[in-house]
Amino acid sequence: MKIYHKAVLSAVGFCLYTSLSSISLAQSSKSTISATAPESISLEWALQQALINNIRLQLFSYDQRINEALAIQANLTPNPELDIEIENVFGTGKVSGIKRAQTTVALSQVIEMGDKRQRRVELVSAKKRQQLNSYEQQRMEVLSETAARFYRVLRLQTLKSWLLEKLNVEIAALNKVEKRAKAGNVTPADVSKLLLRVSNTKLEVQTINSRIMTGKQSLAMMWSAEAEFETVQGHLALTTPLPKTTTVLNAIETTPEFMQLLSYEQVLKAKTRAEIAKGEYDIKLGLGVRRYEEFDDSALMLTFSMPIALTNANKGNILAAKQQENKVLQQQKLARSQIRLTLLEVQQKLANNSVLVTSLEKTNLPLAEQLLAHTEQAYNAGKVNVLQLLDAQNELFNVKRALIEAKYVVVMQLLELERITGQSMTQQLASNNTSQHFSPRTQISQLTQFPQEQN
Repeated sequence: MKIYHKAVLSAVGFCLYTSLSSISLAQSSKSTISATAPESISLEWALQQALINNIRLQLFSYDQRINEALAIQANLTPNPELDIEIENVFGTGKVSGIKRAQTTVALSQVIEMGDKRQRRVELVSAKKRQQLNSYEQQRMEVLSETAARFYRVLRLQTLKSWLLEKLNVEIAALNKVEKRAKAGNVTPADVSKLLLRVSNTKLEVQTINSRIMTGKQSLAMMWSAEAEFETVQGHLALTTPLPKTTTVLNAIETTPEFMQLLSYEQVLKAKTRAEIAKGEYDIKLGLGVRRYEEFDDSALMLTFSMPIALTNANKGNILAAKQQENKVLQQQKLARSQIRLTLLEVQQKLANNSVLVTSLEKTNLPLAEQLLAHTEQAYNAGKVNVLQLLDAQNELFNVKRALIEAKYVVVMQLLELERITGQSMTQQLASNNTSQHFSPRTQISQLTQFPQEQN
């Protein structure tokens, strides 16, 4: 199948068909990776560290060595056999002692029929390609999870900035209300309400700091290290157009999950050919010398043997292998429909949340800012009370919080699309500082380039 001979991903993209040493070599063409985390890390840096130091990915080198050993084993041919046979010795009467002994020394060799060795090699090669596809899928999961944890920390940092902005506004309002309270223009209850609000916001800042620390530790675990960095770089803003539905659906048959099924199909086909080859009977040829002690003579001896093929002794295994092929074809159809449905669901949610982000930015946020400005003017003129001022401030900060969460959801859904498809779902990157803009798949593609597996 033509699709089978294409590598699913050029890199995380979340490479294929090389060892971890190839990963390090490919990455060396980029920037040098520091062993110590910088104070502020980018998404690209985090992904590079995960590629090199994630334990799950490092285990792949052992799988490679196992496959190499199995390939050596599959390529071996049967060894020749040495037979020594002595007849008519130590009997009674005329055959007593060794006077009439017949000694045969023969060398025989099993000749494998049906290209058994070639079929074994093909089966091991198919399993090796399946292992590479499995590694690529696992690498995708590792790098996708790294990106997801990175953006979780970025979300928490953004929420912390939002809380600090909120806290500054509340403290400024508190100072203003306290001055009015001294002049007798507001009640002590109004001051207490603002004090409580400031105290609650400070507690939220402490909570978010704790969550950021936990999030950084979780992120650093992806490259088996401690969180030595202070912050992550970037912002929750899309700088590229969202993918079209046709683009998403066109990626179905190159998803890592589907490619894994295709590689499994190739394994089963190779297994069927190997089982058919096992049904071919081997022959055995021999050449030897027979010594006749009674006549003091010797003679050559030729032997040939093979089973009588009344039935195919491997018929059941051949039928079972063919049925496994049919089964995986049905699994491919099922996987195709399930992947299509999942992609459509994520794509629809992505589109809906993108509309939500646009509405919040272009409509709700300007209205909330306008509401606060008018309320502050009215408050300064003594036309509204402090509760109305607080409500206007809350409206603005609630819209800002909703915008942060909506942007985060869009980012995570786009990341989910890229994880499932193994392809970049963004059409272009902003020209400035790519590490600060969302497109982890495109960034990962720039880290490493890998040769495609050739048949």
